[in-house]
Amino acid sequence: MIKIYLPFLSSLIMILAFSSCRQEEASPIRNVKAGPTLLRVQAGDGPCVSYTYFLDNQKKSLGSVFTKQVLVSFSDGLSTEAEADILAKYEFVKGKNGQLSSNSAILHNVELTDGLNCKEVERAMRLLAGEAAITYVAPYFLNEDGLLGISNEAIVTVQDGQDAALQQLATTYRAEVLMQLSGKTYLVRVDKDSKGNALELANFLKNKPGIAHAEPDFVVSLQVSEETTYPVVTRRSRLALAQ
Repeated sequence: MIKIYLPFLSSLIMILAFSSCRQEEASPIRNVKAGPTLLRVQAGDGPCVSYTYFLDNQKKSLGSVFTKQVLVSFSDGLSTEAEADILAKYEFVKGKNGQLSSNSAILHNVELTDGLNCKEVERAMRLLAGEAAITYVAPYFLNEDGLLGISNEAIVTVQDGQDAALQQLATTYRAEVLMQLSGKTYLVRVDKDSKGNALELANFLKNKPGIAHAEPDFVVSLQVSEETTYPVVTRRSRLALAQ
């Protein structure tokens, strides 16, 4: 008869259990929320939206959203590692590629995986906006003017004595009148809790009583990255170029 001593058997079980735990810790499960395949299913069929805005009362076409990258702003206080961890949950994101500052936020240039169409990118932006730590998401557009991104701010000029009208309209849109730029011109800020991005805000304000003119403050690309075949943001548009 073979005798097995209980102390020895207990020690052996503990060693095996500890080894199993070490292996599980070494292979964490990645919490992936969405990838290109899921985007394709969720986006559905149908034509892409073609966007426009008004410059000096002339209608300008932007076309459909650019499919290579979007603009993202995070909550204040997040570390670079925490921001990267949030984006890593989405398989349609390659990662961050530079950043710039508006008057009220740091905007990150987020690259997307190849092969997405415009409807899938619009769906991707909605998914990213669902993250609690992401405060703003907006598209880029590629047209004859270059690569234009929608910052989180719009430039709004009011008619004489209509400052209060702008404040009321901003409140209705869940936006904020950030500062007076000069005379009758103001900078208005939006975030993901607003009714739309800065482009949509500007179009909402057109022809509203008390509003003389409104347009988004674009992010403009001035150079081409050596690593990519499309432009990368280096500075902001009208406000930056005018300063």
